[in-house]
Amino acid sequence: MHCFFAERTGPDTAVLSKEESTHALRVLRMNAGDACQAILEGELYAAQIQEAKEPVTLFLGDKLPTTEAAVRITLYQGLPKGDKMEFILQKCTEIGVHRFVPVLFSRCVVKWDKKDNEKKLPRWQRIVQEAAKQSGRAAVPEVEAPITLKELFSRVKSHGQVLVPWEEEKGNGIRKKWLGTQDVAIVIGPEGGMDEKEVTALQEMGAAAVTLGPRILRTETAGMAAAVSLLTLSGDME
Repeated sequence: MHCFFAERTGPDTAVLSKEESTHALRVLRMNAGDACQAILEGELYAAQIQEAKEPVTLFLGDKLPTTEAAVRITLYQGLPKGDKMEFILQKCTEIGVHRFVPVLFSRCVVKWDKKDNEKKLPRWQRIVQEAAKQSGRAAVPEVEAPITLKELFSRVKSHGQVLVPWEEEKGNGIRKKWLGTQDVAIVIGPEGGMDEKEVTALQEMGAAAVTLGPRILRTETAGMAAAVSLLTLSGDME
């Protein structure tokens, strides 16, 4: 069913933005009376188109069950090359990741400056917004500007648990290491992985290194694999 971001105008009414109205009318060719879903105020509602003209207005029905995962995952992703970050944001939003924080590890090839904040961050936020809508999520993940390794270290204690998938770790998968905590950070290195000193420093701060199996995963697939593994263990995939 088609889903739209909306703004409440009354107890049981809402309105679509100009962009969302155009999509509903000109692309999807929806008409008055057509059923849809509305995302507003962080909740998902059953809805019906009231007036099929810009701006599109909606009748709001019942609030729908939340699709958000009980485990809130923050993905600290080593900043990758090219458009890999866009792929990571889209797919991990669909999976259920709560927040994204790119990290400038020592092996990151990509450089970042203030111009990137102005150009890339708005695009990244649009990507997670569209992915959230497509996957039926009412909550849109937050995407932060890249942080330094020092800033990552300062955040470790703020999470219930920190898991660090690392290709050198053997025998300790997420099943063994996850403590059942609901606030989990997953730390993924860039192309080439994390330096051993970086992993050791994280472990000294309480993070748990884990394996994702005997095969080496690319940076753009490791976060997805870790998130799916954790959410499967938590029962979210049932």
